[in-house]
Amino acid sequence: MPVAGSGLPRRLPSVPVPARGESFPSWLSRAAVDWQIAPGRAAQALGLECHPRYTGVRPLWFGTALTRRSLQGVEAATGLDAQVIEAMQLSRYAGTVLDFTGREEPGRQEESYARLRNREWALFSSSRACPKCLESAPVWPLWWRLGMAAVCPEHRVLLVDTCPRCSARLGFGYAGYPRGLTTRDLILDLGLCNNRCPASRGRKAGLCSQKLTVLPTVPVPAELADLQQRILDIADGSPAQVAGSPVTPAEFFAALRFTASVVRLVATPDEINSCAALPAAAAQVFTTNQQERRLADRGGRVSQFQAIPPSAAHAAAVLALSAPALFAPDRTTCQSVLTAWMDRAVALRRMPGKSDPLRPIPRPACLEPLVRAAVLPASRVAGVLANRPTTRLLFTADHLPHLADADDYTELIARHLPGTAEASGRRLAALALARLAGATSWQRAATALAMDSVRAFRVTNTLVQRISDAGAFWRDIERLGARAIERGLIDYAARRRALAELTMIPHAVLFEVCHPLGRDVTEQRRRHAAAWTWQHFTDGDVRDAPAYAPHLWTPVRMSSVREGGRRFSTWLPEPVARQLTAYGQTLLDSPIPGKTGA
Repeated sequence: MPVAGSGLPRRLPSVPVPARGESFPSWLSRAAVDWQIAPGRAAQALGLECHPRYTGVRPLWFGTALTRRSLQGVEAATGLDAQVIEAMQLSRYAGTVLDFTGREEPGRQEESYARLRNREWALFSSSRACPKCLESAPVWPLWWRLGMAAVCPEHRVLLVDTCPRCSARLGFGYAGYPRGLTTRDLILDLGLCNNRCPASRGRKAGLCSQKLTVLPTVPVPAELADLQQRILDIADGSPAQVAGSPVTPAEFFAALRFTASVVRLVATPDEINSCAALPAAAAQVFTTNQQERRLADRGGRVSQFQAIPPSAAHAAAVLALSAPALFAPDRTTCQSVLTAWMDRAVALRRMPGKSDPLRPIPRPACLEPLVRAAVLPASRVAGVLANRPTTRLLFTADHLPHLADADDYTELIARHLPGTAEASGRRLAALALARLAGATSWQRAATALAMDSVRAFRVTNTLVQRISDAGAFWRDIERLGARAIERGLIDYAARRRALAELTMIPHAVLFEVCHPLGRDVTEQRRRHAAAWTWQHFTDGDVRDAPAYAPHLWTPVRMSSVREGGRRFSTWLPEPVARQLTAYGQTLLDSPIPGKTGA
């Protein structure tokens, strides 16, 4: 009862201490049992502000946030500190996992609450649960009500969503619309489900008697349990990173929601089956959900890609499948994963009758540059290749140098890349040939060529913007490949392997031809000669030569090294070139690839 004249409830004689991390509905249920009254009566004793338009006890924003009046009432009735009370509400995660923007709009609380429920990844009138945790105490942690709650890190099992007896979500109780908290003279058994079961044929209305601690559980790998704990730590304010860069918790969870939406669309059976962190039960739930969505008609169902995971098993799947991008150690690795995903997304978008399901999904600032680079314009050009009939040429990536033939490039490809440096254009042409040879993405083309991924990324995502006629570009790439076949295929991959350790030409090899010319054989000249030999046989970019690895030249600046290499090539007389060519050939012919001299 309220204190006369104050509008606040009386101080209660005994108050259960909230457990660490406990949710407000859980604490209120325990308090009601302790006071030997129904939950609705407990809410009244605490002075919770209720909906004026509904009969019964239906607290405003129950378990989500406390109105000022409700907070004052709970403080007065319990003597608990406001921070302790507010820590039991979902609003504890505002600004990290959840976005509560607009909650305080005057006179529009009902509308803002509805928007929040539709938008945010949280269970506003139910909870997931770990039966093993409930064996020790009837305490329901607040984090069980988060949309990304999937696994109990302590017991390493999937959380349970629904009661098998009443088929309702756990913790739904009397809080579901339009009912509120029961005020009937009953005392809850906290070990039971307690969801309200409506009357049916042969059964009176009452509470579900399912015992929670005997609900079956699904074990999960330690890797998934550790992933769940890592995400919960970030939700509680621990430092977060995305693609190796520090981000705020809010940015991290925005990235999580984006990557989850993407994997819902593009995850392949191979990707799902090879995910070591994913238990079979969760993989099956995810796959079934994915298939149902793909078979659904166009329309509002598109928004499901950004909706809350419908179950703990589904949440476990999106967490495990998102991890390679979300927890990538650096931008290059993250870019590789995103490129593969977005290539698939673009291919799905081009299917007849399909719109872009990822369009309405916000891109987080920390991933926007990587996603933009992965989608445009590389995917636009690659899409033309995927949709036009092509003849698979009789070569593989092993037969391709890192730079296409200079004369062929000038004659066939340069016109498609106006304003492009020749070396960069020839590199893009080589990557395009690898796509023609079967690589399904630019990133995989770079991998097939054993090409530096950062340099390949810059080329593909910058230069393809200059291609105005993608169809003509691919026709000329086919002609480029046909010319390579006519000349005779060379195993450039084998050459790159044989010369991978060629960092310096032996002194004796150079002395034999340089001494008659009056030239000293210095260490720098031996390294420049090694770089020239590597380029001569691999047709690669001399900047990628093993002899030009930066650590070999410390503390000399690489710009000075490259200038020295340019002067060496300009000076190189015919006798020295023949000597280096002969020496390089002996390395290629040697049965010991590492035999590259000293």
